[in-house]
Amino acid sequence: MQATFFSPALRAVAVALALALPGGATWAAQSAAPRPAAAAAAVAALPAVEDLPRPTLPHTAAVEQGLSDAPALRDAQAMRQAAQDNGAALRAGSNGLTAQAQVQQRRIDAPPDSGRFTEWQLLINRQLRLPAQQQADSRLADALEQSAQATLALARQQTLGQLFTAWFAAQRAQAEALLAQQDLELIDAQVKALQRRQALGDASVLEVEQMQAERARAQAALTLAQGLAASSRAALFARYPALAQDGSLRGQGDAAALALPAWSAAQWVEQATAASPLLAEQRAALQKAQALAAQAHAARTPQPTVGAYLGSERGGNERIVGVQLSVPFGTPARAAQERAALAEVDAAQWRLREQQSVLDAEVQRLLAQAQAQAAAANAAEDAARLQAQSAARVLRAYQLGEAGLSEWLLARRGAVEAMRLALQARYDAAASAAQLRLQAGL
Repeated sequence: MQATFFSPALRAVAVALALALPGGATWAAQSAAPRPAAAAAAVAALPAVEDLPRPTLPHTAAVEQGLSDAPALRDAQAMRQAAQDNGAALRAGSNGLTAQAQVQQRRIDAPPDSGRFTEWQLLINRQLRLPAQQQADSRLADALEQSAQATLALARQQTLGQLFTAWFAAQRAQAEALLAQQDLELIDAQVKALQRRQALGDASVLEVEQMQAERARAQAALTLAQGLAASSRAALFARYPALAQDGSLRGQGDAAALALPAWSAAQWVEQATAASPLLAEQRAALQKAQALAAQAHAARTPQPTVGAYLGSERGGNERIVGVQLSVPFGTPARAAQERAALAEVDAAQWRLREQQSVLDAEVQRLLAQAQAQAAAANAAEDAARLQAQSAARVLRAYQLGEAGLSEWLLARRGAVEAMRLALQARYDAAASAAQLRLQAGL
């Protein structure tokens, strides 16, 4: 068994002593020579950081199909249709014609008009809708439709955010499984090379056992990574079946789709404010409250009911034609309803301000997070490159007999972990960039 733990100086001393012993020339020749070139060929280098998978967005057609099938969007579309129909009803008004018919029998016992007579009366009336009430109804109809449209846009944004989160999680799990597969394949190659060297007497049993233990660890890591990748893919395709068309999760390779414009924080907030469906929903809620207040104010003015009637009395001997006018009297309740509606307007204004501040904070948070994660991804890639270079140097030292196998395995394990962290940082940065672009309507 070779003394692989010798330093170059100690190895030279050992070789000199061995030459003085019987049969030591053979041992000296084996010890002085570096490890066979076959070992270097068998131990393939880890994949370069630049060759690691990169995040991409799913294909647009698959995303649109997934959105069209999303229950949340179908719900919002149905509610938008309901809002449009309710708006049409408000604009048309509910002040329709009302018809009344009355038939009666009159009996007169005293002459000269004694007898029985059939009498009837027909009345048609309608409550008038004043212009102020009509304008308030029209404003309320507009607010309902705008609110429903904003709700649909919000459902689309939220569904897209959830879709991208699941997509990047599945992509990252798949990339980590691929890295674990490559790691296992390289360990397999090294195990076979060491077993051949052991058969030739050039490797120890301890080295082979260490490599076999490392192979078992890599196999366990691969099994875990593949299980996570399978579960992530299953969850993604179950929630968004349209994305299953791209079973490899390759997506579209347009790097610009995840690039962030070089805007200031104020520009990001301005863009997000203009594109925010949440703010649009709150603005519609304010408009709805204002329309209800206008309705309550208009209701304080009596809305008369006018009509015309036609009647017949005493068996047709008398004909009646008339006009009817009824005007309701106002009550303190109507004034209280108007005050309540105005309070709702005030509350809606404060809710809009609150939502604006929440949006500002969220955009600032997403911007800082996206910038930090982008920088972290670059730093993680640099760390992975350095770790891979360090592992390569330890490997060369091991091949020259200047380092032990356990040292190289530890360095290599650190390089694989650094690459896994670089992958994680890449996909985290992509997910944050996608969420920020969604907030800004990009």
